[in-house]
Amino acid sequence: MSQPKTQKILIVNQSAPYSSGNAKESLDLALAAGTFEQDVSILFTGDACYHLLAAQNPKEIDSKNLNQMLKVLPIYGVEKLFVDQQSLLDRNIRHIDSDLKITKISASESRELYQNASTVFRF
Repeated sequence: MSQPKTQKILIVNQSAPYSSGNAKESLDLALAAGTFEQDVSILFTGDACYHLLAAQNPKEIDSKNLNQMLKVLPIYGVEKLFVDQQSLLDRNIRHIDSDLKITKISASESRELYQNASTVFRF
């Protein structure tokens, strides 16, 4: 029996964490793909940068803390987390949750992520 082909999946989060179901759906996709040992990268850009703030209290809006979901991604083999540096600067975000292992990248590095991916999902 042959080995299943590993896909290079890029999940791009652009939406604010609690503005719609997109954020949770993207993390669910990452967890599922990671479970099946796919090569998953997640890029946070635009308002999705707010995912990375430490002090989130979504109980006020009767929602689950998506930041906590981010912290369990490595357990599922999803360890390539990136954030667009310019998006952080545009939103005056200086500090992201130090518990997250996330790499700040430039626009050219973002383009490289897109080019190297076999599949891209945008949320």
